[in-house]
Amino acid sequence: MYYKNANEFTVTEPKIKASNRVIALDDNTIDFLKKWRERQLDVFLSKYVLSYNGLPTNKSATFHIIKQHSKLAKVHKIKTHALRHSHASLLISLGENVLVIRDRLGHEDIQTTLGTYGHLYPNMNREVANRLKNIINVQFTEIPNRKMISNQYIKRN
Repeated sequence: MYYKNANEFTVTEPKIKASNRVIALDDNTIDFLKKWRERQLDVFLSKYVLSYNGLPTNKSATFHIIKQHSKLAKVHKIKTHALRHSHASLLISLGENVLVIRDRLGHEDIQTTLGTYGHLYPNMNREVANRLKNIINVQFTEIPNRKMISNQYIKRN
């Protein structure tokens, strides 16, 4: 959306095709959005989720909301776009597949996702090794009269 002011805004096509996407949300978020929609309809009709007067919410409104709530929560204030990065970082820390993260962020290719968030994967190699550790159960036994040749055991006479 191009937003100049409350009277001058237009919805534009996104820069890339991958920006138009469906994102799965958890049940709690869906319930919250339904309640918000009911509240909106009690006051005004709007096609915008982030609206409190029927018009799309401007950037400064979300900035002030984050500022107010970060102060209440006693956490560092971040910009609205940083919520996107926090979401991606959380998914990476939870071990989510990078293809899923790419799709949720609307990146056209995986290189964009890895180029932006690849530095958050340094311990993934160790985590993979730990997950593989107990997949194969190796049991050693004493087998007399066997001689190892290459990677095969043959029976001795």
